[in-house]
Amino acid sequence: MIDPLIAFRRVRQLAPSGPRTTTARARATVAGLRDSARRAPGIVAELTEMEHLVRDVEDIPVSVLTRPGWAQAAAQSVGTLLESGPAAEAFNSRIASEEFAAALAFLAPRILGQFDPFALTALPDRGLPIAGRLLLVAPNIAGFDERFDLDRRDVHMFVCVHEFTHAFQFTAAPWLRDVLTSKVHATLEQIREDSRGMHEDLADIMTIMSVLEGHAEYVMNRVPIARIPSIRRVTGAMARRRSDSSPLREAASRLLGLDMKMAQYRKGEEFIAQVARRAGHSGVNALWADPLHLPSPAELDQPSVWMARVLG
Repeated sequence: MIDPLIAFRRVRQLAPSGPRTTTARARATVAGLRDSARRAPGIVAELTEMEHLVRDVEDIPVSVLTRPGWAQAAAQSVGTLLESGPAAEAFNSRIASEEFAAALAFLAPRILGQFDPFALTALPDRGLPIAGRLLLVAPNIAGFDERFDLDRRDVHMFVCVHEFTHAFQFTAAPWLRDVLTSKVHATLEQIREDSRGMHEDLADIMTIMSVLEGHAEYVMNRVPIARIPSIRRVTGAMARRRSDSSPLREAASRLLGLDMKMAQYRKGEEFIAQVARRAGHSGVNALWADPLHLPSPAELDQPSVWMARVLG
């Protein structure tokens, strides 16, 4: 399978380490992120009307990482996702690990945070391993607030709210892991047998990811000013960060599908916004009640059709 240690070593070698900082500043960033991670679940619960899940989400482990540390965690997650799948053998080589590590080296300076639903973390005195883990990439978050001269505490909360929204999604719908895993395996098998055209399972994966990312964007962008006083400055800076590019970076983004990810944000957020306008967040939360409530690719473009089918 994908070797996490290769990912760690190659990202340490190939990716810049991040902005220069003092030991005191680095410690303050870690402490600030952990403080925001403690407070963010309550904010997300209030915005999403999922207060009944807040205690479960508060128990999810949080890791504040360097860029190589994030790469290692990402490789472990992909390994878990592909484990025992039909295409597992195709990734069981050093070449596959090196190729994946090269992709992670490009992504490592750009990832602020990530919720990994496939992680299983064993913690002392917690019983069985806990599903899911929040990953916060400290040098990238510090570089973001420094570059745009933003309030550090507001940036920390902004990132944590986005990622904890994903944690609420997977806590509300624990079957999401199995749905995504089965569709990834089916897509890889279809590609291995016949790589022509867009496969149905791949289209479903893209639709699910659009909903998950769009919902996180919707929640993140609606945190009240009382919680994040400079939220307008932060959202503006985030938009500039995402649009800032170069020909080389654009080519790499297309190759890795990052341009598609930005399209997912936009389409998914519009879907969530339309449902919320007509049915409130209780209507949005119907998404997490049953796998059959996930929208089809066609319904993602026509939220009213999804609402008629699911909400009646």
